[in-house]
Amino acid sequence: MEVNKNKTLKPNPRLTSNCLSAMVFWWVIPFMGVGAKKDLEVNDLYDVMPEDNSEELGRKLQREWDNQIAKCKRDANKKKKTKPSLTKALVRTFGPKFLLVGFLAFLEECILKIGQPLCLGQLVHYFGSENTTISTTQAYLYATGVVLASALCTMTQHTYFFSCQHTGMQIRVAACSLVYKKCLLLSQKALGQTTVGQMVNLMSNDVSRYDFSVLFLHYLWIGPIQIIISMVILLHVIGPSCLVGLAVLILFVPLQSWMGKVFSKLRLETAKRTDERIRTMNEIISAMRVIKMYTWEKPFANFIAHCRRKEINVIKRTNHFHALNMSLFYTSSKLIIFLTFLVFIFTGNHLTAEKVFVTVSLFNNIRIIMTLYFPSAITAAAEARVSTKRIENFLLLDEVEKNAEAKVRPAISDCLVDLNQLTAKWPAAGEKEHNTLTNISFTIRPGQVFAIVGPVGSGKSSLLNVFLGELPPSTGTCRIAGKVAYASQESWIFSGTVRQNILCGLKYDLKRYEKVIKACALDKDFNHFPNGDQTAVGERGVSLSGGQKARVNLARSLYVDADIYLMDDPLSAVDTHVGRHLFDKAVNGYLRDKIRVLVTHQLQYLKDVDQILILKAGHVEAMGSYKEISNSGLDIAKTIGNEEPELEEDNMTQSFSEREIDSSISRCGSISNSIRQRVGSVASRSSVKEKKEEKPTFAEETRSSGSVSAKVYWEYLRSGGNCLSLLTISIICVFTQVLFSGSDYWLSLWTNAEEHRAANRNVSENSTYIPVIENDFFNVSSATEETAIFSGEWWKDPDTYTGIYVFTILIICLFVFSLTRIILYFTMCMMSSTKLHNHMFQSVIRTPLLFFDQNPVGRVLNRFTKDIGCVDEILPSAFYDVIAISLTAVGIVFLVSLVNPWLLLPILFLSIVFVNFRQFYLKTARDVKRLEATTRSPVFTHLSSSLVGLTTLRAHQCEGIFQKIFDECQDVHSSAWYMFLSTSRWFGIWLDWMCVIYIGCVTYACLGLRDSITGSEAGLAISSAMALTGMFQWGVKQSAEVENQMTSVERIIDYSRLPSEAPLDSAPGKKPPDTWPLSGAIQFVGMSLRYIEANQPVLKNITCLIRANEKIGIVGRTGAGKSSLIAALFRLAEPDGRIIIDGIDSKSIGLHDLRSKIAIIPQDPVLFSGSLRKNLDPFGLYSDDALWNALEGAKLKETVKDLSSGLEANMTEGGANFSVGQRQLICLARAILRQNRILVLDEATANVDQKTDSLIQLTIRKRFRDCTVLTIAHRLNTIMDSDRIMLLDAGYLKEFDEPAVLLENPTSMFYSLVEQTGPIVATQLTELAKQAAEQRRSEGRNKTDLTMETNGNTIRHQLCPKASQEQGLDESDFETEKLKIENCDVHLLSESS
Repeated sequence: MEVNKNKTLKPNPRLTSNCLSAMVFWWVIPFMGVGAKKDLEVNDLYDVMPEDNSEELGRKLQREWDNQIAKCKRDANKKKKTKPSLTKALVRTFGPKFLLVGFLAFLEECILKIGQPLCLGQLVHYFGSENTTISTTQAYLYATGVVLASALCTMTQHTYFFSCQHTGMQIRVAACSLVYKKCLLLSQKALGQTTVGQMVNLMSNDVSRYDFSVLFLHYLWIGPIQIIISMVILLHVIGPSCLVGLAVLILFVPLQSWMGKVFSKLRLETAKRTDERIRTMNEIISAMRVIKMYTWEKPFANFIAHCRRKEINVIKRTNHFHALNMSLFYTSSKLIIFLTFLVFIFTGNHLTAEKVFVTVSLFNNIRIIMTLYFPSAITAAAEARVSTKRIENFLLLDEVEKNAEAKVRPAISDCLVDLNQLTAKWPAAGEKEHNTLTNISFTIRPGQVFAIVGPVGSGKSSLLNVFLGELPPSTGTCRIAGKVAYASQESWIFSGTVRQNILCGLKYDLKRYEKVIKACALDKDFNHFPNGDQTAVGERGVSLSGGQKARVNLARSLYVDADIYLMDDPLSAVDTHVGRHLFDKAVNGYLRDKIRVLVTHQLQYLKDVDQILILKAGHVEAMGSYKEISNSGLDIAKTIGNEEPELEEDNMTQSFSEREIDSSISRCGSISNSIRQRVGSVASRSSVKEKKEEKPTFAEETRSSGSVSAKVYWEYLRSGGNCLSLLTISIICVFTQVLFSGSDYWLSLWTNAEEHRAANRNVSENSTYIPVIENDFFNVSSATEETAIFSGEWWKDPDTYTGIYVFTILIICLFVFSLTRIILYFTMCMMSSTKLHNHMFQSVIRTPLLFFDQNPVGRVLNRFTKDIGCVDEILPSAFYDVIAISLTAVGIVFLVSLVNPWLLLPILFLSIVFVNFRQFYLKTARDVKRLEATTRSPVFTHLSSSLVGLTTLRAHQCEGIFQKIFDECQDVHSSAWYMFLSTSRWFGIWLDWMCVIYIGCVTYACLGLRDSITGSEAGLAISSAMALTGMFQWGVKQSAEVENQMTSVERIIDYSRLPSEAPLDSAPGKKPPDTWPLSGAIQFVGMSLRYIEANQPVLKNITCLIRANEKIGIVGRTGAGKSSLIAALFRLAEPDGRIIIDGIDSKSIGLHDLRSKIAIIPQDPVLFSGSLRKNLDPFGLYSDDALWNALEGAKLKETVKDLSSGLEANMTEGGANFSVGQRQLICLARAILRQNRILVLDEATANVDQKTDSLIQLTIRKRFRDCTVLTIAHRLNTIMDSDRIMLLDAGYLKEFDEPAVLLENPTSMFYSLVEQTGPIVATQLTELAKQAAEQRRSEGRNKTDLTMETNGNTIRHQLCPKASQEQGLDESDFETEKLKIENCDVHLLSESS
């Protein structure tokens, strides 16, 4: 997480380019040259433009938004009800510049595009009339007018659209900056009303509306002006007949207004359903470890498919309306021209070339605006309005209360925390809850350690939130004098280096940093990390163990130069000896002069604190010193009396020996090779050395290079249907184009026939017969050709009524087939989008867990948000444009070739130039589009990380730093987006300039050959050049756009082909019986585990047997491989060797058959938003009685009964409205529900108080008495009554025996571990182990003694080479003993059954 990471980019050459270079995008050419030579990287981009700087744009919009809020407050004082308007704020911020750009569109549409047809009309009149009054000089002036109008249109059009897109980008960036700033200010109540998914959707799909909504807005006022000017001209040319065509056009306005409202509603509905899908996806990706272990892949896949189906249904309805719009646009020109000329002929008039051309050209201009730009503007405005409203509603959510006082930091002696009669209550979602805290008063002064203890859910963390200002008091006061630092209960680790996580944006101070890492026992860890403290860690700290995360989290708070330190249970996730080190060196050492508030469940430290506050159900149960509470007679005093550890200095020295610290490295060095490379032998170097540091290597997002392959296109089309359906759509598309071109040809025949009849009647005005063909060109024939043509069948010389009937039928068929074609096409696209999404989701949910350790949530979500959004909405329209334009171009070429085949030569030449030019452009455009997609991911990742650590950010007042980092992420994306816009416009404008040159050549060539060509041929040549080339360049540009958007399909397909885990279901004949496992015996035979094939194993040659129903305690230093053992058992990573459960090799059966038979309570509790019932039983498999029974076993029944909704009580995202301990208990209730024969507890009670822990242990012993239980725990008292202890160290199984037996051996590592708790606790633990051993013997549970006696040392089935050699075994002894175990496998398993 670096600040200013785009400062290495080169300055944008647009800043120093002159006006002409800017208008023709000449400054882009060097960049295109770089892209043509190599694959572009982020460093090849230019720095963001100063006016596009995210920080500055956000500040401007924030100022206007604040003005809106202030205005509403003033109105409220005047008793007026108004709401702040984000629309007004946007208009005030960006309106003036946007308004100026509109004059370019006005110039193009209302002057140039009206003047050009008039010039061309006069030019055709010059060619077509022998008695013309137009001189040659005037003809050349008219020709120049035609060419110049095309040139000026090219300049104004591209400048206008680029300026609009640039403004849209600025609005989007400013809105994102505003939304992120709001995210950092949301109150806890507001956080309960929104979700991460909704915020991601706001910053992906909603703000993206601004990029396109501004393009056509100006046509809302330009359209009516153009109509007025055109109608004045048409009234002069053809008289009142033009009003018929105008009436048809005007009918589109109310239709488009109604459709705008429909689109607005559909957009809102789509956004809501997309929110739901993204929210669920965010939860699934974050909880993938739990989902895999609980075997919930299929149900969650069905749930996501259901969410996606609901979303697609709305998008389908939207596309049906889009299809109607596009069909009307496609056929409206035929209808308008037909009706206008019909009335013109029936009123006794006859056509001339000039009248036909001017009429068709002007109507075509009006039609394009009124049936394309105008409805697009209404639709885009409606959708942007919905998005703006959604963002506006988000911005109006409650904010955390800020202290209005101008804080001057007091001297340390004047700092204090003072609560007076404080009562507080969390804002519950629609429920009347009891007070969280009631009537609490105390004062803490510098130098004091204030401990807060109490059972789960008693309000300990809530009290810290009061100090932090997260939970406002209902009554009473809370006074905090001094700067606050905070260490959260759930470790917050963001994607970055370890050092970045500790500094959290603060300035690096070497001396202070070294003191902090020593106080937090991190110095030895750093020495063994691959890159020291510059080692990169993935999102959520996936490459660190739980204890390392807790210590980094604590170090972050210690590094802050604060006066008051709030520590929420930082000692639960670490070993006893590490906990003592943290307490002595950090809490009572480094912070000795500060105010320290310590929430803890580790009661052994309470004797060394100054004040203790015991909370129960939000009330003060007792408060005072250790001695005072001990003498009070409360139960808690007895508990404290039983915990009195003393840790001697020499024990501390021993506990951090090099050998033991080695064990903490195995996990860090193994999880993710692409996060950082593991080194085989680690050099002894200072972890904070300033010179010759290795730069951290982060997992880069993969992106393809080169052109999008034909396979990607085929995959996209094939996903939408089978070959037959694709063939059907293709035939309908071709037949629709035949109807379109056929109607042109029929209109040509009919018009020629009308003109021929008029000539036979000796009409006074002699005219050239120019039938009208779409796209402003004409099929002109000479009089002799007409005579030949109309000498045959009826269709060659139709009468007036035949012409009307046939043309009417053609138009109706054209409309029906056009609508059918578009609906079938969009249906195919939606099917393709659905299948691509489903395949990607199935691939993601089935990929090994390592993928999620290497890729942050934001990166994965980006594919499910922006890329799926492109495939849903942007790609289908662009692809349809290419198909329609290609077919129309073929139709035009066919008709032109019927008139003059020589006109195909320049078209052929132009095609060759365009194709080569397109290839040159695409080399750069593809890479820029891919860079735009990959630079977008960090924006979402940073948002997600910030929301997870929001309380810590606010406590440390780091909002400004993280806002700056967010702005930097946006600036890098803006750099890519700006170059994407610039390269697209460069391509478009240079294609259009080629067309202008081509039009100039044809126009002046015709003038030079006036004596050898007729006026009809000249008109055809010029008009076809204008129409065909304009259309062709748009088709080429859209084809490039399709290839750019196909990168989203490519990225989706990329995620659809991720490596998959082993099959979920067993192969036929290998499925275990439903009653398996009957006993729960587990045997490890030569089992090793590595997360990356090239890395060193984290578990090394584990060989042991766990008997049926045995209770196993698993201990070891942080990172020794305890959690990796669980990963191997669940096959989250495929182990080497064998793991045999009740005689069946776990690798021989399906993952679901294995995982569904093992219950787990994970280290990090994972809950989903929704009801409590959904979290206990997501898929409705159990009765209410079973649920209440499970809650009772988890000691949550009374707590849930107190909730007004009981099992239906709402849980916010991640279960944030429940304490961490309560979330852990809910996970315990899940395990009770499953009733498996094997139970795994991964530090499951680390976040609960000891009393609750004891109750839970009793529950486990009672409810899982006949089960095999594996317990990973830092609290030794929870595992001392285990049947056996498994001690892991550096991935090796060092010891495996009964606790009492291991404690009889002073040289055992377990003995050393117990001794480090202090003499009193060690004695108590030893006694507990002996009592448990006696009880087992009395119950007859001491099974066959499996001890191997070798050289007088006791080793309990830990036979691995390294451990064996340490115990005096050579290689041959090792193989012999291993063989003994394998030979007795059958005997042991039968006995345990």
